[in-house]
Amino acid sequence: MFVKNRNLYLAQMEIFSPDWTAFPTMTPQTWWALIEKELKGKPADSLDWEIAPGWTGKPVYHHPGKNYGGPLVAGRISADWQLLETIASGENPQAAQRQAVQSLAGGVQCIAYGDVHPGDVSTLCQGIWMDMAPVYWQLAPGSDPNIFMEALRSSCQLSANGQLEQLQGGWLFPADPGQHTTLQETFPLWSSVISAVGPLKDPVRELQLLDKAVRTWLDHPDMDPQQAKSLIVRMEIGNAYLPEMARIRAWRLIWGHLMASYGLPSETPCRIQATISPDPALPWESTYIAATTRALSAVLGGVDQLSILPPQIEQIDFAYRIAHNIQHLMKEEGHLHRVMDPLAGSYAIEELTLQLAKTCWENA
Repeated sequence: MFVKNRNLYLAQMEIFSPDWTAFPTMTPQTWWALIEKELKGKPADSLDWEIAPGWTGKPVYHHPGKNYGGPLVAGRISADWQLLETIASGENPQAAQRQAVQSLAGGVQCIAYGDVHPGDVSTLCQGIWMDMAPVYWQLAPGSDPNIFMEALRSSCQLSANGQLEQLQGGWLFPADPGQHTTLQETFPLWSSVISAVGPLKDPVRELQLLDKAVRTWLDHPDMDPQQAKSLIVRMEIGNAYLPEMARIRAWRLIWGHLMASYGLPSETPCRIQATISPDPALPWESTYIAATTRALSAVLGGVDQLSILPPQIEQIDFAYRIAHNIQHLMKEEGHLHRVMDPLAGSYAIEELTLQLAKTCWENA
């Protein structure tokens, strides 16, 4: 059957009610009977495997009617994530600035400068519209944050037409609540990466560290709990494919409950910045294959910003381009930025997510 709609003929499915009584009822006992038949006498738990130390994966999960709901997508208005470029400034801020502008032209959406000297801020800001592309800053050891803050104000007044309230970006870990609130007075959109963990070794311990960091910040006398939406946590993503997904999702569950404990809406935005570092033990070609699976863990788990650091090879521009294209392909061909929680309904991941979140919350 077809219907006409603005000169287009669209297929229209006929509405019908299927006779569900034609299908036998599948109870848990029925499922296990079929599994035991296929195993030919072998015990079902012989198929269990260790996902991570202390965490067991099972080949079959069957929990009809069990509610896996929670604030996993709380505060998110989009499933999209930002491509983040991590660049060391150090003794060559001109090269860092060129790399930043080149990366932004190649599709990167935000910059993280490391090892920044306050006197180089004006150079690093050149050519970057910080009202569109967030820039995160990590100062070089021994740098004076007050000098940096004044340099940033001056640079933004020159490069952003004085629209300081539109500047996006923030401190990279480690950061200080007092410095955070001071810059928020000038830049209302200022954020701070308040803690960094990973790659995954002890997921419960790492989630507890993030929980403690958020509590420490929100309890600080310079902080108003309402500023929770400006806090970011950072996770280094490792090779533990399924546990990394569960760790990210578990943090979103914990965040929702943590916000509620401070009298804030559980849908207060939870922001996660992720990084993937190259494995020096692998050839550079294999590094990109590993980075792709690790990036899948990050994106399917639900990060908001992702930085894939390229291996150090002679053709460094090529290395950055391939690192960027991993994420471009995940978006433009995989369409992974269009599904809010692609792992919802996966019993194995849902189970591990809940176990991690529950264990962390009960022992916080």
